Amino acid sequence: MRKRGLDPVPVPPETDYTMLLERAGIGLAHDRLERDEPLTVRDIVVHLAHSRVTEQRAAEQMELLRRHFADHPDLGRAVRMISRDEDAHLAYCHEELLRLARAGHGRTIRRTLRECALAEIRVYRGVSLSVMAHMGGLLHWPKAKSAALAAGIHAVYAYERLGGRRRMVSLRTPERRNALGGPAESAPEFV
Repeated sequence: MRKRGLDPVPVPPETDYTMLLERAGIGLAHDRLERDEPLTVRDIVVHLAHSRVTEQRAAEQMELLRRHFADHPDLGRAVRMISRDEDAHLAYCHEELLRLARAGHGRTIRRTLRECALAEIRVYRGVSLSVMAHMGGLLHWPKAKSAALAAGIHAVYAYERLGGRRRMVSLRTPERRNALGGPAESAPEFV
């Protein structure tokens, strides 16, 4: 942003995707992750399920940016690098959730993925509408343009609510194995 001569500004609360998800009770709260105590298996399932859902959205958005900006002289390298990271995070979530499902936690994983996906698409719609309203105000969009964009956001929400969320809750063995560099050392007494 500084390269472009732009000053950072605070994120409006209604557009803060991560905090809105946390307030909706999705994933593990930051204070829980920061505590100096071991996570339970349920904590790990909740964290991975939340990550699985949100990484799906991030990977899809980065793929879109990569298609349009991969060859851009200023943005291309960063877009490609971030996209690879999102793909690796998503692959890791798949792999670990499948491992936990094989260990007998499949029902909990399915339920948690569904809850996370439903909350995420609701939060994503709200954030999208808020961002669009802020941009429309800044760019002085005509009401018809804002209404058409809002209708599109609602249509995407309806599609995801009716079945499009399946891409967020399905698990499959990723093509890229050990995407984050191999398994972490485990502490059997906590897993």
